[in-house]
Amino acid sequence: MHDQCPECYSYDVTTTRRGNLFLWIGLSLGVNAVLLFVVFSGVVENVILWIVGLVLLDMLITLPLMAALRITRRLHDSEMSQVVSLRRGSRRVDFATDIEWNERHKLLKVAFPVNIRADEGIHEIQFGHIRRPNHRSRPFDANRFEVCNHKWTALAEENRGCAILNESKYGVSVLGDTIALTLLKSALAPDPEADLGYQSFTYAFYAWTGSFADSDLVREGYDLNAPVSIVPGDGGQFSVLSLDAPNVIVETVKAAEDRSNALILRIYEAKRMATRCNLKFGVPVYGANECDMLENSLRDLETTADSIALDFRPFEVKTIRVKLG
Repeated sequence: MHDQCPECYSYDVTTTRRGNLFLWIGLSLGVNAVLLFVVFSGVVENVILWIVGLVLLDMLITLPLMAALRITRRLHDSEMSQVVSLRRGSRRVDFATDIEWNERHKLLKVAFPVNIRADEGIHEIQFGHIRRPNHRSRPFDANRFEVCNHKWTALAEENRGCAILNESKYGVSVLGDTIALTLLKSALAPDPEADLGYQSFTYAFYAWTGSFADSDLVREGYDLNAPVSIVPGDGGQFSVLSLDAPNVIVETVKAAEDRSNALILRIYEAKRMATRCNLKFGVPVYGANECDMLENSLRDLETTADSIALDFRPFEVKTIRVKLG
């Protein structure tokens, strides 16, 4: 894969004598990440049980546009299968995971130690992100050993960075240069059967060169959580709406609550940058106004035949009512 596309990742899979799985993901920018699974047993955080066992590897796909392999292993009393895939030209490695979880009072995390030097982790939340320390030099940082994220958590330097993306796992810890995503928690209270049985989920590793502001991290997070749907049709080729600023996201498109013919767009700035952009439409626009969250009109917006000029403050959320032709 690396020989065919110099900008892509190369990867190598090896196992240690104890059976721990090391999936090395190397980039042209020099970042190395090691994938390993850790079980926290009991209620004391420092009690760690390293997972051992036989690892089976099967190469599934080796095509010019995609490569994938299957990793099968036993985790104590549970069976896990993962399909690890990489697309040509992509900087994202996906881990599609199926597991029959039969553990009790154990927490399963996947950890990615990377050689990124940073003093804070960047965690995506709704309509933006928040930065939290990745050290425990203060008592309240030690107590906050795990935090929530929505689609991704990242570590970044000025000219490069990496992130763990998820589509259904929201607990994460960042300590030093290691991002550890919580996959399963089989607590005994309040539900003694929590997380038991078959589980299916996907997470991903993504890295970039350049600044965080110029990265495609936000787009990759949406792509993992809401992939493009393809259906047969004959509608031609055009974009219903688009923005010319990659850090401004159209989060919601819906019908107006007043049952008029208007559309409601909820748009936000995702990277803490003041931005001026143009919202363009593939059909004529006959009017637009800015609303509050309850869709009460605040002010009219100046429009041309097919676009609206918008100014965003960092992390600002706008609700726009549009009347289309």
